[in-house]
Amino acid sequence: MAVQNTAGSVIDPLAEQAATLLAKAMVSSHDRELLWQQFRDVVVAYTKELEEAPVRDALEDLERRGLSLEVVARVIHDRLGE
Repeated sequence: MAVQNTAGSVIDPLAEQAATLLAKAMVSSHDRELLWQQFRDVVVAYTKELEEAPVRDALEDLERRGLSLEVVARVIHDRLGE
């Protein structure tokens, strides 16, 4: 079950547990900044993977259907230029 914080956004229970464990580790750490940076890097990388997974799946589907990724990239580039 997700927990709702005061701002109204939902906090994933695993994220809440990870934050609690990180806070406990930071109490006994000699280099809290390094520990925080490493944790943040892992979270950013994992978030990027989650965000990109559907796009990668869609691109693989396009390739299976015979569409060229170069053409797809050109169309996207043109749309971004508009």
